[in-house]
Amino acid sequence: MKLAIIVTEFPKATETFIYRDLMEFRRQGADLRLYHVAPFRADQQLHSFAEPLMAARQDIAMAGSKALGALAAAMVRHPWRLAKTVGQIVRAYKRHPKIMAKSLALLPKALAIAADARKWGAAHVHAEFAGHPATAAWIGRRFGGPDYSVSCRAHDIFRTQKLLPEKLGEASGVRTVSDFGRGFLREKLPNGRALDIEVIHSSIDTGAITAAPVPIDPAAPRLLYVGALEPKKGVEYLIDALARIDAELGDWNCVLIGSGPSAEALQRRAREAGIAERMDFRGRQDFAAVAEAYAEAQICLCPSIIGPDGRMEGIPNVMIEALAYRRPAIATAISGIPELITDGEHGLLVPQKDAGALGAAILRLVRDPDEAAAMAERGRAKVVDEFDLSRNAARQLALFAGRKG
Repeated sequence: MKLAIIVTEFPKATETFIYRDLMEFRRQGADLRLYHVAPFRADQQLHSFAEPLMAARQDIAMAGSKALGALAAAMVRHPWRLAKTVGQIVRAYKRHPKIMAKSLALLPKALAIAADARKWGAAHVHAEFAGHPATAAWIGRRFGGPDYSVSCRAHDIFRTQKLLPEKLGEASGVRTVSDFGRGFLREKLPNGRALDIEVIHSSIDTGAITAAPVPIDPAAPRLLYVGALEPKKGVEYLIDALARIDAELGDWNCVLIGSGPSAEALQRRAREAGIAERMDFRGRQDFAAVAEAYAEAQICLCPSIIGPDGRMEGIPNVMIEALAYRRPAIATAISGIPELITDGEHGLLVPQKDAGALGAAILRLVRDPDEAAAMAERGRAKVVDEFDLSRNAARQLALFAGRKG
């Protein structure tokens, strides 16, 4: 199957979950062609396991000759269709001028992607994210491009639902990564109840993770946070929680892997709370370094919140990874997280923005290592059963081919 994939940015260090899927599609026989909406990210390093994707990349400039040529052809051949599409974008995003401007600027490139995919012989186009990648696939289909499907994840549907009825309604397949996401779309979109939405979780190659359990040392617990340092991740509540229980944790340490706009403020918060020497901010790390951090961790933490702009997680991939590594996990009970972690069964759930509850959960695991280890084993079993890469990639390929299952 010749499969064209549209992503927002490429490469992007935080999107290992997409690259795992794409590499598994290749392993299962798909021939890939990769398009990125934004300019090529020369400042980002592609994880080594995904390096073969570089050869599949097609670099079409936003205002290059291919894009402008495709726009000129559409103006000549389909002027009314073009005007209608522009009108729909303008009306949908009239209160979101930045998204409108980006969507209109994307139009020529979307036409060029469709033409290139069609010429290559793509059987299907898949948009990773319901934002600009889905906009590109939707535009392309209207001007003779292949059928397309959309993966809906988190911020791409929670931030704004404008134009989603059209983009998802005209898709041949719609996938969400959580039941929460499917319920959200069915509730928020005027045609949501009519959409045939399949839930296929983000996945991990569980067979490649063979890390043994690491017992919690109550005298020196090792904690781990992996993720961006941005408001929706709620790291400030983690810092506050650890400051509250500092005296009860012994010789503890917390490694934080990730970068983002909140990094400086969070490090300052840790200093002001008097725990800076125990907070190991490592910044962005490569795939191997993250794997090593999971292998050394005793407890993994995900203090995510619903951000001020409505941004929130779907099902955090870092929690899927933590459970795959048999690490006890603590997360907040928002969005799709309870689909991964049943409180007390596969880990612990706490209310968002509640440093007291988060601190109490950490102490509970530290004081009862046997309970923590049992939850971690059940978490690993759940990930193997519901979040396996090979099985879920096959389900996605079936969706692209118009088959359910």
